[in-house]
Amino acid sequence: MKKLQSINTYSGEVLAEYETLSDAEITQKIELAHKAFQSWRETSFAERKELFHRLADITEERIDELARLQTLEMGMLIWPSRKGLEGTVKLMRWFADNVETYLGAEEFELNGTSGKYLYDPLGVIYGIGPWNFPFNQVLRAAVPNIIAGNTQVYKHASNVPQCAAAIEQLFLDAGFPEGVYQNIFISASQSELILAHKYVAWVNLTGSEGAGSAIWALAGKYLKPSVLELGGNDAFVLASHSDTKKMAREAVNCRVSFWGQKCNSSKRFIVLAEHYDEFVGEMTAYMKSLKLGDPLDETTTLPPLARTDLVQEVHTQVQKTISEGARLMCGGEIFGERWQFYTGTVLADVTSEMTSYREEIFWPVASIIKSSSIEESVKIANDSDFGLSAVVYGDDISECRAIAEKLEGGMIFINAPAGSQPHLPFGGVKKSWYGKENGPEWLRAFTNKKVIVY
Repeated sequence: MKKLQSINTYSGEVLAEYETLSDAEITQKIELAHKAFQSWRETSFAERKELFHRLADITEERIDELARLQTLEMGMLIWPSRKGLEGTVKLMRWFADNVETYLGAEEFELNGTSGKYLYDPLGVIYGIGPWNFPFNQVLRAAVPNIIAGNTQVYKHASNVPQCAAAIEQLFLDAGFPEGVYQNIFISASQSELILAHKYVAWVNLTGSEGAGSAIWALAGKYLKPSVLELGGNDAFVLASHSDTKKMAREAVNCRVSFWGQKCNSSKRFIVLAEHYDEFVGEMTAYMKSLKLGDPLDETTTLPPLARTDLVQEVHTQVQKTISEGARLMCGGEIFGERWQFYTGTVLADVTSEMTSYREEIFWPVASIIKSSSIEESVKIANDSDFGLSAVVYGDDISECRAIAEKLEGGMIFINAPAGSQPHLPFGGVKKSWYGKENGPEWLRAFTNKKVIVY
């Protein structure tokens, strides 16, 4: 039986090992989830709300413990680790407080027809989580799924098994019935077994384009609806402004937000020619100031990557881009006894034929692209296979808003790094997404809007 290892990303120490489940054990988990669904679906909104507030309280009480675990296991800097968990607590409370508003029965009278809408839960939901936000990404999906009346079996990323186990324990300690949320340690190849099971109603995935494609194909094969949150190669569009140094500092913040391993962090920086050289110089200076080190050290600003194989992947993408004609301004180096670090990197003179223009690089690697006009900047921003989000920075808010309306993406931010809020739909277009998370749409996504006609 294959073992999953929890490894300290900084030291390489093996922290824990877990056995993966057999096919028979997976089937038992699904059957338990289905059994739990029969009673959980009948649980009142008031009872669900109380349980989820208790889940939020317990998570908040354990933030320091959970943040440390998240930092050890995947390398997240300790202060963003705490911040992210604080956001997760707010997410739990928002869904708890709003579930009845958006999922309660609705009487209607339309074109002479009277009736009622009911939002019925669907059953067992199969979730697949990523490694970059071990708590937030899983709970962002699981909380609305479960509060809507469904039950959940969740396959987390193989390199964060302790975080995966901790999530299930949070649900149990909060008093949720057994089987409502279950963590499952499995291999990727066992996903077909799960999706083929008659009790599994939907699948939601946050992960790579390749993983999304594979799960989407399986979901189609077994006629299971899906929501997929995939990658991004988001644009930072620099509009008219008076302080290029300040804008370059903001650009670095957009790139290194949550250590750069975030699907909606800015990756392609599109700058008008008259500001280009100054922007490149200032951004390079700021990127050089990042401090590699132990992610538990509050002074560290650039942690190790989550896995050593990811270091080589980033390096390959950077070196390909340089060989294609980009100018390396800083970085582009592997560091550490185990080659677990990669320096903050700035690539200038990036063009549409180059690797970093076309591919998502999951690390603080900034690709700077020169533009001759705002119109061309918009065209460059939209020239991507991805369309998750984008940001526009500038002094003239009217101009920034006009640019934002022309950009292709699920969320556009003006003078602020891309982020997410529980009450706002989160998702994209093109190869970045299929479906939406957060907001009322996410609560209703995993329900059947049943129409009763009187």
